[in-house]
Amino acid sequence: MSEQTEALEARTNEARTNVVLRELGPLHDIPLQIAIEVGRMRLRVRDLMKLCAGNLIELKKPAGEPFDICINGIPVARGEVIVVEQSSGVRIIEVHKPGSLG
Repeated sequence: MSEQTEALEARTNEARTNVVLRELGPLHDIPLQIAIEVGRMRLRVRDLMKLCAGNLIELKKPAGEPFDICINGIPVARGEVIVVEQSSGVRIIEVHKPGSLG
């Protein structure tokens, strides 16, 4: 594909995106539930009942691996935890393309 064709395709995609964003304008104020998923594990009820303050729950996810960012339960991106002054935050490092997760 030539540079000229790529540039035209990029402008066309940007124009389509702008049209879609304008058409979705009425939806911009709908609240969404965003969750940062650190990891998952299974516990038996008896083990859950034994948990108390100070216990650690070890996750199988390797330290430093990006976390899933979910909107309404659907993974849409991945990120890493950062510290912003006195708060925690998440830096987005990857955004999933629509339909890329099945």
